[in-house]
Amino acid sequence: MTAKLAFLSMISTLALTANAAAQMSVTTFGATDAAACYQNANSEFSGDTDPCDKAIKDTGLTRGDQMKTYVNRGIIHNRNLDLDAAIDDFNAALEIDDGLAEAYLNRGNSFFLGGRFDDAFAEYETALANDISKPWAAWYNIGLIHDAKKQPAKAREAYAKALALKPDFVLAQQKLARGE
Repeated sequence: MTAKLAFLSMISTLALTANAAAQMSVTTFGATDAAACYQNANSEFSGDTDPCDKAIKDTGLTRGDQMKTYVNRGIIHNRNLDLDAAIDDFNAALEIDDGLAEAYLNRGNSFFLGGRFDDAFAEYETALANDISKPWAAWYNIGLIHDAKKQPAKAREAYAKALALKPDFVLAQQKLARGE
C-alpha cells in the first residue's frame, strides 16, 4: 500500500506540476499561500495543508487559482490518506471547472486508495475524455486497477498504452518486464 500511495502521490503532484514521471499540468502562481500550497503538493514528504487553507480563504485569488489550490490541497490530503477531504477538494475544483481532467485523475487516485476500483476507473476514463495533459498516467493507473482486480491481461494492455504514449516511462516498463 505504501508503494502504491507513493506512486499515486507522485502522479498526482506531477499532474499538477511539470516534474518527471507523473501527470497533470495545473500550476498555481501568485499569492504566497497559494504558491506554498503548490510547493507542498509538489513535495513528496509534505503533509501540511495550512498554506492551502489560507489561500482558499484569500478573496484575492482568481477562480482559476482557487480551483488549482483545491486540487493541490486534495493531493496533500491523499498523501495524508484523508481521502474524504481529498474528494471534497477535487469536487470543489470540479464545481469551478467540470472539465478539469487533473481533478478527475486525482479523485480517481482517492478512490483507488480507498479500494473503490470501479469509481477510480470511471474517473481515469473521464480524465482521458477531458484530454488530460499526461494521458499515460491515467493509463498506468488503469493498469493498477486491473492488477488489483486480478486481471493481468487487461493490466498489461493498459501499461502498454501508457508506454506507447510515453516510451521512457520507467514504471510501465517495469510492470511489463515483470509480466504484470
